[in-house]
Amino acid sequence: MKIFLLSMPLLMFNSSFYLFLLSSSISMLFYLFFIVKNFNTQITSNLMMMDPLSMSLTMLSYLTFIMIFMSTNMDKEAKLLLSLILILLIITFTLSKTMMFYIFFEMILIPTLILITKKGNQPERLQAGMYLMMYTIIASLPLLLAILSYKSLESLFSSYLMIKKINLPLIFMLAFLAKTPMFMIHLWLPKAHVEAPLEGSMVLAAILLKLGGYGLIRFIPMSLHSMKSIPHWIISISMMGAILTSSGCIRQKDLKALIAYSSVAHMAVTLSSIMIFMKSSMNGAILMMIAHGISSSALFFLVNLTYNKFNTRNTISLKSTQLSHPNLTFWWFIFSMVNISAPPTLNLMGELLMSMTLIKWHIMNATIIFIITLMTTSFSLLIFLMLNHGKSMMKISMNDPMKFFLSLMIHLVMSIMIILKME
Repeated sequence: MKIFLLSMPLLMFNSSFYLFLLSSSISMLFYLFFIVKNFNTQITSNLMMMDPLSMSLTMLSYLTFIMIFMSTNMDKEAKLLLSLILILLIITFTLSKTMMFYIFFEMILIPTLILITKKGNQPERLQAGMYLMMYTIIASLPLLLAILSYKSLESLFSSYLMIKKINLPLIFMLAFLAKTPMFMIHLWLPKAHVEAPLEGSMVLAAILLKLGGYGLIRFIPMSLHSMKSIPHWIISISMMGAILTSSGCIRQKDLKALIAYSSVAHMAVTLSSIMIFMKSSMNGAILMMIAHGISSSALFFLVNLTYNKFNTRNTISLKSTQLSHPNLTFWWFIFSMVNISAPPTLNLMGELLMSMTLIKWHIMNATIIFIITLMTTSFSLLIFLMLNHGKSMMKISMNDPMKFFLSLMIHLVMSIMIILKME
């Protein structure tokens, strides 16, 4: 924790810290390997708590922010906002008190909203900020009232809470379902992604969506005895939502919106796995949250690189980039494969665990998972084919600064090497 806070001022200056950032990311990567290997490690205190889930998401947060600082040229205000978001994320992932968790859980919205509304380029960014605040705040107010009503909810990890019957489980979950987001309350996410700057999109996709899953994993044990048929409804809506959003990706022309809807589909399956609340499903969901954080961050970075070179995100205008930018074509191919969970990536292990658990829970999920996999593979390959084939209308240029690809290399190393360390 102290290392994170002490290193943040270094990231706010415009000097070249590529070596520092690279060495830091390697250190954090090996620390994440240690977490995967020692998955029963737990550190507790009166206010803070670190278990494998907290450690994994904290390391993912730190590594994501390192890659953001490596790959973007930001002013000091943006760096200050990102540093504040990182500090709030680390505190949120390590708090054990319920009320404190809620306060910091909501505080993260403030710098995120400022980042989207001030650093976005289009006038629609104000509407995106309004959607973000309305969906998340309205959904989280019942959670605040429930926490205030049950004065005994002092710790997220109290064994007493594991057996306490709370009669309003949906109130607890609504705030996290909107953050994940669940299908039907997901409309804020594509708007926020499209209007946010690169650093905002990377933070949203890699970290902020995981807050919803993290909160569900922490709060579901509190109301497990009174949930009754709620998981069945949530799983049904999420799985059908994954099919609809995946099919929508196939006809989507804006690259950024396409990746955003792809995130909704991936998180819908992850949410379904969490709601089953079995050991294998929880492990698969945690692995998928980490894997999706890595791959979606890299895809948004690739979209930004493509936009900077061609001044458009429309897939109709982008043709035959392999002739003008072969390096970019290579990375689009790599992360298109990562997005469809090709081996040996972490995405594959997460999807296998989730798929096996969902099919074991209900055999009909096998058909749904097959359709989702088919749709995901189709639009991932379609992106690559549309970008790299056809008649080019762009001026050929071979000028690709290699420093931008260092961040993509770290994304790839993280996605592959973590699964190699698992036992």
